[in-house]
Amino acid sequence: MVRKFFDIFFGILLFILTLPLLIIFSLVVLLETRSFPIFSQDRGLTLDKYRFKIYKIKTIKDSTNGISHLTEEDIFLKPTLKEKVSPFSRWLRKTGLDELPQLVNVLLGQMSIIGPRPLMLEDLKTMKRISPELYSRREQNKNKPGISGLWQLFGNRDEGIIGMVALESLYEKVASPFLDFKLVLYTTSVVFQAKNSDSIFFTQRANPSRVKTIIDSSSKLKVTLNMPEGIAKFIIEKVEKHEGKYTVEIPSDWWYVSDSYKTHLKKDRGLKILPFNQDSLKKTKKNAS
Repeated sequence: MVRKFFDIFFGILLFILTLPLLIIFSLVVLLETRSFPIFSQDRGLTLDKYRFKIYKIKTIKDSTNGISHLTEEDIFLKPTLKEKVSPFSRWLRKTGLDELPQLVNVLLGQMSIIGPRPLMLEDLKTMKRISPELYSRREQNKNKPGISGLWQLFGNRDEGIIGMVALESLYEKVASPFLDFKLVLYTTSVVFQAKNSDSIFFTQRANPSRVKTIIDSSSKLKVTLNMPEGIAKFIIEKVEKHEGKYTVEIPSDWWYVSDSYKTHLKKDRGLKILPFNQDSLKKTKKNAS
């Protein structure tokens, strides 16, 4: 209920604030492409879950029927389309403003402001074929697809399916209105700096503040997060408390010497979130005694 209110409130607010921009952008694209500037595309969390028509500003000239969807890399990187994108449309994609029409999807109840990224059906078919286990994990995700989210903001496309699913699994464990609000604020900074992670104009994010996270050691899901210390610390603390099933493994001098999360990050040390069960905990206590 709270999430629904959050989506409706921010959906209406952002739609009103950005409507003039949407009109201006649409007119420019209309003049460039000589075609209707808004298009719809079938997408979903999986082929069967949360399927809907997503709305976007048209940034690619001509037909995209020739896009390859055969490999894992094809899902996340589509550099062959660069020549079909005008300079203005490139700026739209780099800011993420081409996704403004998705606010309509939010108001229709098909999407959330923050959530996992909906993918093209062809890419979902590829994911199901080459990574059925990870596809199944996505099938179990209870969150609606989002315009922005942990993977959209902090994930690396070159980490592939495993990186995306790990971040989506992490978000599902720690999702809250407060975290969503923090992610909305961070999304605005990405827009203003034109640092959106785009499939056509992808560049590796350069950020020394990396937190290495393991979501599920049995499935060997690993991902490197590039996130601000405030968001990283908030997520780590939430995971640590999650049903008592998780612990945070940190350097012994983190609290007792530097006592500073920021200093810890500057030292570029990895921080891992590791699941444990009661049997392993008893063994640890027994060995300690």
